[in-house]
Amino acid sequence: MKNKEFFYQQYDKINWENQEKTKINSFVNNFIIKEIILKKKGQDISIFDIGFGIGFFFRMLSSHILKNYKNITLEGCEPSEKNYKYLAIKKPLKVKRDIKLKIYNKTFLDTKIDNHFDFITSIYVFPHFISDELEEIAKKIHSMLNKEGKFILVVADEKYLEKKLNDKKDLFLERGFIDFNGKKYKEVLHYSDIPKIGKVIDYNREEQFYIDLFKKYELKLVKKDNLDDNGFICTVFVFER
Repeated sequence: MKNKEFFYQQYDKINWENQEKTKINSFVNNFIIKEIILKKKGQDISIFDIGFGIGFFFRMLSSHILKNYKNITLEGCEPSEKNYKYLAIKKPLKVKRDIKLKIYNKTFLDTKIDNHFDFITSIYVFPHFISDELEEIAKKIHSMLNKEGKFILVVADEKYLEKKLNDKKDLFLERGFIDFNGKKYKEVLHYSDIPKIGKVIDYNREEQFYIDLFKKYELKLVKKDNLDDNGFICTVFVFER
C-alpha cells in the first residue's frame, strides 16, 4: 500500500479525541519530557512535534517547561483536519503566560518552517510515512535542528510487535522490504487496534533501518530505551545533530 493520503486521512475517521480520557501515550510522553527534554540547560527552548494529533503531548509538556524555561517556542504539524481543529479551535492550549505556539494543518514534508529547534519529536508517527518519503524526511529533520539539537523517535518495539502479530494474526496485513544503501530492511504493514479510539493501519520497520537512515543524514544515535507502557512495548531513539 503506497497511498500516503490514506495514512493521513484515516485519523479523521477514528475517535482520537478519546486520548484525553484514556491517557494513552502518557507514560512515554512523561519519559520524553523528564528524561530528555528537561535535561536541556538555559532559559530558552524550542520544540517541533511531527504529527501532534489532538495536542495531548503539548498539554503535558507545557506545564513542565513553563516551570523551567522563560523563552518557549512550540510548533508542530498535523495533517488530520479533525485532530488539527481539536487543538486549534475546540480545545486550544491554555497557559498562564505566553508560549510561542504555531501549528500547521499539513503533512511534515508540506510544512514550510523557518525556525530551528532544540528538539524535534515524532511519537508513533513514522509508521504513517511510506518508505519513499523517509530519506527526504530525515534530511528535513537534520536541516531543522540546532547544533546539538535532538530528534526523538518513538516506534513499536520490533520484537514486541513481531510477537503480537504472531499471536494476533488478524492484525497482520503484509510483509515487504526497504532497499537502502545496498541493504534490505524488513517492513511490515499491519493494523493497530487502539483501545477506545479505533483501528488504524501502520508501517513498522526493523530498528537498524532507522539507525542507518539517520546516520546517513548526520544524526548520531545517543540514546535508545525500551519502555513498557502497560504492556505495550515501544522503542525510544534519541538522535543528535
